[in-house]
Amino acid sequence: MANSNTFSQVQQLSANFGAVETAVASAADATKRAVVAVRADILSGIHDGRPFKLRVVARAAASGAGNFVVNAYWNSAANTNLTTFTGDILVVGSGNQALATSSGVVYMEARLLWDSASGRLAAHWLDGAGLSNIVTTPAVIKTSGAITATNPIHASAVVAASDLQFFVTTSVSANGSSAKLIELALDAI
Repeated sequence: MANSNTFSQVQQLSANFGAVETAVASAADATKRAVVAVRADILSGIHDGRPFKLRVVARAAASGAGNFVVNAYWNSAANTNLTTFTGDILVVGSGNQALATSSGVVYMEARLLWDSASGRLAAHWLDGAGLSNIVTTPAVIKTSGAITATNPIHASAVVAASDLQFFVTTSVSANGSSAKLIELALDAI
């Protein structure tokens, strides 16, 4: 649920529960990614040199053993489709969250900082990037070898706040029966 600090969000979107990593589709165009971005009316002043938070909440269910994976990316390339991620940069990922004839929710967050003078985006997550309530998975999502995101991210060529766009991908390795992006949001902190 949004709070007074939320400045961009998408909620309650169907997500991929197949084995191939796939971006969550936009409600307006099922062939394009659902993205959160800095709004045009607040492009510079609020975010220039100030930290903000990327939040992700997703749910999946499986009819048998399978791993649920949730990844949040900076939409840094010209890609808009659901399965091409070349040039996009992983901000934070859940690693494998084991589903065994169960369902569960994954929550993750990362802190980001953008500076218009340098044109750089930096992002990091703490040791516990998030948590899940999936019965067979530890409650705290640790930064581990399973998470391939570079911590911290340090990307150049982010020349305008309008380049600050983020999206989520999901997959369930086997036996997936449903998945949903409950919320993808950007919050001022």
